[in-house]
Amino acid sequence: MHINFLMKTILVSLLFFISNTIQAQNIGIGTTTPTGPLSFPNTFGNKIVLYGNGNAPHYGFGIQGQLLQIYTAIPANISFGFGRSDAFTERMRIFNRGSDGLLLNGRILLRNGTEPLDLDYGSGIWMYKPDNSDFLGFMGVQNNQNLGFYGGPAGWGFTYDAINSRVGIGNNNPNAPLAFPPSLGKKITLYPGATGDVGFAVAGNRLQIYSDNPNADVAIGYDAAGVFNERFAFKPTGSLAVNGNVGLPGQALVSSGSASSPIWSPSTRFIYENSIKKVSTTYGSVGGAGNPSTIVVPDLSHTIVASQKVMALISWTVATYAVSCTFCGDINLFCLVAVNGQVVHQLDENIGNGTRRISSGSTLVFLDPGTYNIEILVRNHSTSIVGSVGGNGSGVTSNMCIVLFPF
Repeated sequence: MHINFLMKTILVSLLFFISNTIQAQNIGIGTTTPTGPLSFPNTFGNKIVLYGNGNAPHYGFGIQGQLLQIYTAIPANISFGFGRSDAFTERMRIFNRGSDGLLLNGRILLRNGTEPLDLDYGSGIWMYKPDNSDFLGFMGVQNNQNLGFYGGPAGWGFTYDAINSRVGIGNNNPNAPLAFPPSLGKKITLYPGATGDVGFAVAGNRLQIYSDNPNADVAIGYDAAGVFNERFAFKPTGSLAVNGNVGLPGQALVSSGSASSPIWSPSTRFIYENSIKKVSTTYGSVGGAGNPSTIVVPDLSHTIVASQKVMALISWTVATYAVSCTFCGDINLFCLVAVNGQVVHQLDENIGNGTRRISSGSTLVFLDPGTYNIEILVRNHSTSIVGSVGGNGSGVTSNMCIVLFPF
């Protein structure tokens, strides 16, 4: 009977203590002045051991100087989510082994955490060097307009203007979709070669587009399904190719309108440089009574070398004089143009007895590449005498002009 009474007394006291504690809504473990529903003493070390015994590593929670610890007994992962242990949905995982440290299902929202607010400390991520010896760079917010990368001597070397959708490389205020700093030197290297680079640069009052070696072209064209179609190319020699054609010496580039490519054509300079004029200042006799003959007009011959097809315009004048003859009639005279000995043009004229005449004409001759000797001849088909070819002392001379047009 005494024992039963004692047990009842203890049970009543325990129920009274629990009742008072529940009414106070705070429980203290190791402290008599709990400040929350569950309170621990103000000491460092383990606070809640979820799994583990003695001095062995635990799963649980602990406190060290200015540090809340959540730990596992081995290098196991720590997961955060919702549900219950056997029906858990993970949102974030901390890896305690391997190269990865954090897995997040969803986006990260970063804000400036300074208090009071300091605009020089925008949200972002600092990244260490691979050897963990020091910071390497920062990726985050520069100001209320730009995102970017910070590091090295340039500081904010790469920025993105999120208000205007512009990228700056060394330029924190880009005024175009891609902007560079106002400095001279290389801007874009497309291919770093062994002896030079392929790319773009800026020099004083000059935009430079360059290849990587002295044998490379710089071509301009268009892309069609991954195939480059050249329209222009600048050769290492400085010559210009149009659709692969660099033209011929002396040619000029002529527009064909908006519907066609320009073409190489003879230039006025080429025509000027290939104009040949010959003048005869000597005299020669042609024919005689009963002796028709032909003479090459003195000094009126020229040899041309055509490196391409050309059109030769040959024009000439020949001064002739018929010696006065009492019993002679008019003289039948031919002025001829010969190319390599073959007559390509002739002019048939009559000269009155004892008169002077200036004969003139022109002809077009088409020549393939080659060497040609062009001559002016006079032929007398009469039996009468033609005194001379030339001025005959009167100051009138003969001449020949050859103009070449490539085609």
